[in-house]
Amino acid sequence: MIDVFIYIVALLVTVPVLFLFISYFIAMKWHRLKKKAVRQSTQSTVPFLVLAIHILLLVLFEENFVSWIIIFLLVILSLSVIIQYKIYEEIQLRRAFKGFLRLSFLLLLMVYVGLIVYGLVDSVFL
Repeated sequence: MIDVFIYIVALLVTVPVLFLFISYFIAMKWHRLKKKAVRQSTQSTVPFLVLAIHILLLVLFEENFVSWIIIFLLVILSLSVIIQYKIYEEIQLRRAFKGFLRLSFLLLLMVYVGLIVYGLVDSVFL
């Protein structure tokens, strides 16, 4: 039983797009609103994307990039807070964190797809 749980978690970490679809369908059943379901599923996928990118970087380059990932995320968070301050002249942490999650989802998804393509090209041509 524990092995099945471990395999499911490993699958969700290595394939975060699968987790995105699963969380979207669960959120769609829960909220019944497409907009809320998309937002909630993208926000909940960010930690899985971070782990998947970390694993891909370990496999492709055989180096640890955790500190760079954390710095990247902190820069995105600070940009989110600065943008919110410039627009509203007031910082609401909940709104800033949601903006951080949405922006980091978009950027991390592009990095994930780029690393997948790089890994496929690297394995085919080398």
